[in-house]
Amino acid sequence: MLLSKYRKNDSGASATEFALAVPLIVLLFYGMAQFGLILLANAGLRHAIDAGARATTVYIGATPMTDAQIRTIVSSSLYGMTNGTVSTPAVIRGTSNGVSYVDISISYAVPIDLIFYQYGPILLQETRRAYLP
Repeated sequence: MLLSKYRKNDSGASATEFALAVPLIVLLFYGMAQFGLILLANAGLRHAIDAGARATTVYIGATPMTDAQIRTIVSSSLYGMTNGTVSTPAVIRGTSNGVSYVDISISYAVPIDLIFYQYGPILLQETRRAYLP
């Protein structure tokens, strides 16, 4: 009898639903933003590796481009890296069927930070083979 007057009263119901739904929506949007940052970092890695391979392939000089020069180009072309760990670019030279090549690779460990939960790092890796002229 005491609660009967409150059973038909639905004022404040939308505020309760809002209070329950907002944390989930905020978490969803924050997760989408984190995923977007991972995609940006992946694009930055790919761009840096492509810049290093392009410079190695089109370099015209008296001597071939050195490994240090390739590492400098790759490192200076990175973008989208925020709070992760970028490895030093690896440059490996070799030959295949009499043609010289350079393999350039780099990795980036990105920790995932959802608001209430921290996920271990995701490792992004890019490798590119550039054939020398």
